[in-house]
Amino acid sequence: MRDTAPTTWAGRRVCVTGGQGFLGSRIMDRLKVLGARPVSCSRRSGCDLRRLDEAVSFFKHHTPELVINCASNQGGIAYQAIAPGQIYYDNILMGANTIEGSRLAGVARYVNIIAGCAYPADPRDGVLREGEFEAGAMHPTVQNYGSTKRAAVAQAKAYRQQYGFEAISLVLINLYGPGEHFHPDRSHALAALLRKFYDAKQQGLSRVTLWGTGEPIREWLYVDDAVEGILLASDCYDDVTPLNIAVGKSSPISHLASMISEAVSYEGEIVYDPTRPNGAMRKTADVEKMRRVLGWAPQTSLYDGIRLTLDWLAKNYEQATRDTL
Repeated sequence: MRDTAPTTWAGRRVCVTGGQGFLGSRIMDRLKVLGARPVSCSRRSGCDLRRLDEAVSFFKHHTPELVINCASNQGGIAYQAIAPGQIYYDNILMGANTIEGSRLAGVARYVNIIAGCAYPADPRDGVLREGEFEAGAMHPTVQNYGSTKRAAVAQAKAYRQQYGFEAISLVLINLYGPGEHFHPDRSHALAALLRKFYDAKQQGLSRVTLWGTGEPIREWLYVDDAVEGILLASDCYDDVTPLNIAVGKSSPISHLASMISEAVSYEGEIVYDPTRPNGAMRKTADVEKMRRVLGWAPQTSLYDGIRLTLDWLAKNYEQATRDTL
């Protein structure tokens, strides 16, 4: 399996939208190591991608050869319930304006980062296959966000057809790692579990209660592995069909909870609350195409990734758990 080659990226001008966020900041760091010339585009850097004029102006000023679109307003199931309309509005505008702004500014190549929740909620055999990306309804808990990502994939296809614009779409399955949101209103499943067990250990609690039944089956992609896959695909993938960037192995939430409990050295009771939503019951990505096209697979084991994330959480607890709404 190969790694991203430094000679591929040296000196290249790359814009990472959402470059100060969880995934975007790790892409920025990696590009710097590889000798590229990355620039972050976000409201914190003075560009509101919900405005097309600002997107065009930013891209024309910085003249990137490549735009990797990580900009998003999203979170876990709890956040979806709190702000469904704002999530939809922000993401539909950011997605549409980022690709249109890139085209109008003369950007040569564009990379859509797509969340796995855009896949059908009940995929055939529980497997997420690229050719069946739109072969069913999304889970209702994430439909508002997932529909904006399906729209982004459709826009990339349409732009290639009409304008010959080089746009690809990469589907990332359940990211986790250092820098993730750990506030309960924003965290995804793995981050939420990590904080629950970490807090329970620190506070000496005798019981941890988790949402759902513990039966849903998921896979988890460590953020730095995602970065490697994204950069490889950005360099060599050129197809309108989305490409999975994923592990291809999954396990029940209950297994994940036991693994985290062990990593934290928590010895209390684990209780499940079936009145809370499970989300989709089974999702595992098909990674055959990824392995064939990229000649690559993620290298970080789930346990090692959990340990690295816990270490970061312990050192950055106040920052990680801050209310960012």
